[in-house]
Amino acid sequence: MSERIAMGFHTCVDYELVWDTTVIEEQIKAFDIRADELRMDIEVDSERAIWIVCLAHFKEGIGGEAVPLEPEDWERFASHFEYKVTLGGTATRAAIILDGLGYETMLQTSCYNEHVKRLMPKSVRTLPGVDEEHNKVYPHIVLQCRGGVRIRGNDIDFVTPRENRIMVSRDFDSLNIPILPEKFGKMITDVDVFLLGCFSEVIDKEVLKGCMEKTRALLSHLKKDAVVVLEDGCYVRKEFRYYVHEQLASVIDVLSMNEDELQDYIGRRINILDPQAVKEVLENVRESTGVKTMIVHSAAWALAYGENASGMREALEGGSIAAATRFRMGDGFKVEDYEATKKIKDKAEGIRFCEELERMLGNKVCCIPSKDLSFVEHPTVVGLGDTFAGGLLTGLLH
Repeated sequence: MSERIAMGFHTCVDYELVWDTTVIEEQIKAFDIRADELRMDIEVDSERAIWIVCLAHFKEGIGGEAVPLEPEDWERFASHFEYKVTLGGTATRAAIILDGLGYETMLQTSCYNEHVKRLMPKSVRTLPGVDEEHNKVYPHIVLQCRGGVRIRGNDIDFVTPRENRIMVSRDFDSLNIPILPEKFGKMITDVDVFLLGCFSEVIDKEVLKGCMEKTRALLSHLKKDAVVVLEDGCYVRKEFRYYVHEQLASVIDVLSMNEDELQDYIGRRINILDPQAVKEVLENVRESTGVKTMIVHSAAWALAYGENASGMREALEGGSIAAATRFRMGDGFKVEDYEATKKIKDKAEGIRFCEELERMLGNKVCCIPSKDLSFVEHPTVVGLGDTFAGGLLTGLLH
């Protein structure tokens, strides 16, 4: 066994929809959706509700997730678009990225079906979290949108402020994430880094309690100096996010999140290029979560805050370069693409932000600017956080 990186548990089948503004505008009219109806916090009890939630997210430039009550609704929603089938889930997509960069990994999946068998790289030593006969596919519908797209229909008329994506699913395996603490625990005793995906799709408190108990039992099998990273998410039930942090703060070393997840945590939007605003949120969130080190990655910068922040530069660079490479190249990028991304100039506003934040927080923070990718005409925005997580791990290896 040569794997130094292990991951769990979320695995899913993504239907990545091909954006078509005409389809969007046709459905606004077909469902007679009005501007004053656009909200992100409604119950997703129909296909019409899916469209409303998606439009609300795109209008605000915020990524998110929706869990419909009926599978037929998201299947009808997807049927309006062309799509390609890929594998998703933070741990799974991170494993695929690391395969492209030449790293072998171990992964416990939450599902195991024809698509997982076909698309999972051979370098990923996979432990299925379910029995062989449990092979049903619960697709995750992913709709990504570029920035600067004008959407019009009825009295709705807005331009998307930035590129982003929304995910729609009701996945039985994700709602009831299987965790195998003893079987997987015996496999991970010698690894240096463990990536833990979030539990954002779990909506039953008893299921989540069981996940926390099994996760702590699993992590107890790691050697003492192994680094555990929890990649956060925007939870369907927001209170569950605070519960997960409370339950796992003592057994993780790093809590990583993107700019949307940071702002979702505090329940309000901030200017991510305002060092003072970001400083105050970092201090509040770290104190509230009780984690040793926070990592936050955004379109303009990536930072580590807390214990050992100064030792996180290589990890931040690994994550940032990987995410930037996916943004410009899409699926299947290789080492040479990753190396080429390193040569792209940094964002000027990111440079200024990092300099000021490091002046304010000293050795409590390490901040690096993101690459200037304004030249990319057809960006990929699905899976950037997962890709960041994969790249981050390479810089945490001893």
